[in-house]
Amino acid sequence: MLELKYLNSTTSHEVDFFRISENVIEIRGDFPVENLGFILFRPEQKNDIWNYSDFTTVYRILEDGVQFSNDESVYTEPEPTPEIPSIPFEPYEPTPEDLETIFQQNKINKIALSKIMLSEYLENNPLYSSVHGGIEGVYSVTSEKQSLMMSQYMTYQIAKSVDTDAKLTWNETGKSCTEWTEEEFLQLILEIKAYVYPLVFHQQQLEEQIMNCTNQEELNEIVINYNLVNLEK
Repeated sequence: MLELKYLNSTTSHEVDFFRISENVIEIRGDFPVENLGFILFRPEQKNDIWNYSDFTTVYRILEDGVQFSNDESVYTEPEPTPEIPSIPFEPYEPTPEDLETIFQQNKINKIALSKIMLSEYLENNPLYSSVHGGIEGVYSVTSEKQSLMMSQYMTYQIAKSVDTDAKLTWNETGKSCTEWTEEEFLQLILEIKAYVYPLVFHQQQLEEQIMNCTNQEELNEIVINYNLVNLEK
């Protein structure tokens, strides 16, 4: 709590003080409002005087005090925000053309999903084969791995034509490459083809069924589940 005394006055008043900005201060308490300038001090330290003699303009009257300015500025109420007229909500009613466009896009999306799910199935379901040395191994059957196998075999054929000692190598999943016979390698290619073909064929059937759908209900009824293909084999 501070004491406020207007200049040329002997009466002091108990007040609270707040600085609002460089040019505006706020005084709260029970005291008369004058534009004379004033000083502030602590009751127990009357020699510690704060001089506010230049804050002579009433900036703003408050419910429990007043704000003064030292640059003759006064508070002005901000302009009211113009009311934005509300726009009545109208639910979207797609046209038949819109519905057909959405339906055709849903077909495309479901075909893409069938391909993604096939790729994930092949990634998570490798082939178990004993083709290499009679020992069962685990072999990836992803499309990338199949392409790499064919590239490896073609490279071997070229190398063999110029070097009779060329070696054909391949690897089990998670292991390093070892030497294979050409017969073993070709047999693995055929086993992978036999393993993957029913899954690829099923995806092609799904794609055909999707394209033949005439409405969204039919499209929703098509189930993509490559585990069913495994069960049928």
